[in-house]
Amino acid sequence: MRRLITLAVAILVCVAGLYAQAPQFKSQEEVDAFMLVQGAATVEQRASAGVDFIANYPESEAVGLASYMVMLSYQQLNDFDNMLLYGEMVLDTDPAPGVKTGTLISLANAIPTRTREFDLDKEEKLNKAEDFAKQAMNLIPTIPKMDPNMTDDQWLETKMDFMSQCHEAIGSVMIKRQDYPAAEASMRRALEMSPDPAPYTMYQLATALSRQGKNEEAGELADRCTAGGGFPTSGASDMCAQLKRSLAN
Repeated sequence: MRRLITLAVAILVCVAGLYAQAPQFKSQEEVDAFMLVQGAATVEQRASAGVDFIANYPESEAVGLASYMVMLSYQQLNDFDNMLLYGEMVLDTDPAPGVKTGTLISLANAIPTRTREFDLDKEEKLNKAEDFAKQAMNLIPTIPKMDPNMTDDQWLETKMDFMSQCHEAIGSVMIKRQDYPAAEASMRRALEMSPDPAPYTMYQLATALSRQGKNEEAGELADRCTAGGGFPTSGASDMCAQLKRSLAN
């Protein structure tokens, strides 16, 4: 799974959401419990502290923010089931626009990667991912600047990157549907809008091209991906290099 939403940016969105929502705590114990989530030293500790906070203070105004941080933690831990559970919990809390956008982008990108060809609920999952991506696209223009020190150009670049991730999510959905022309169009748009194109996006576009017999362009893109560091799997094998080799056979 690629960046989904870059963790540093995701956490910044979360902090922005915190100030936008300004949750009111009902006791010092609730404050202390929430600070354990915010100040956790490890991803595992943040997930655990967040789960405890939500269980112990289900009526807290900070439940949405805690759920968001738990979702991000499970995203880092590659625990998709819990990521989806807490991500949808965030959406149920009517979060601030930045938090909602970050959640939608994360889920929209994650769902297609975990959807298999013969899943009985394949189309339900893909429809949900596509809907999440489109919701995020509508929200992105409305998000207030996350950091007042950002220049307008930096903020525009950040929002362009968010839009790129939305197009990438839709492209991933189309690949799962084997609609390769549509996947190609979405992945091209994702690359055009990203200030720092992700290897995963290049790999997905190269895949969509190869499935249409556009092997020369697919090979060139795979080489570009590998030259930029490649798209490694958990076994450290470069998927872009593998794709290039398959095109030669």
